[in-house]
Amino acid sequence: MRTEIERAVNEIKKIDTEDRVEFIVLYGSSVKEKHGELSDIDLAIYYRGNEEERFRFRIKVLGRVSNRFDIQMFQDLPLYIKKDIVSSGKPLYYKDYETIFDEYLRTIRGYEDFERHLNYYYSSLRGIQE
Repeated sequence: MRTEIERAVNEIKKIDTEDRVEFIVLYGSSVKEKHGELSDIDLAIYYRGNEEERFRFRIKVLGRVSNRFDIQMFQDLPLYIKKDIVSSGKPLYYKDYETIFDEYLRTIRGYEDFERHLNYYYSSLRGIQE
């Protein structure tokens, strides 16, 4: 599996002719040691560009890597998945440490703000059930 992942990362970097990929992170079952023979391999890519540019880049990547890969653009993922990537993902490539650090920090802070509202929501539900 490791060489398959390395090939995919190298292919992504080849496709990135405009040097817009800031980082690539392995996440999900592959990292959490729950990876089975039929499991996909989750990669999140931070691509500097607007939503349409990210979509086009993702389509290019999906057309060039194995079907075993689930490729997602980091910026377009829900906050709770970004938080999971930050807490347990494995960075496979990053252009510079400061960019990945800043994005991880922004995700953690965003999740902390969201978590307060989520906890309030859960406590409200518990009150309704009682």
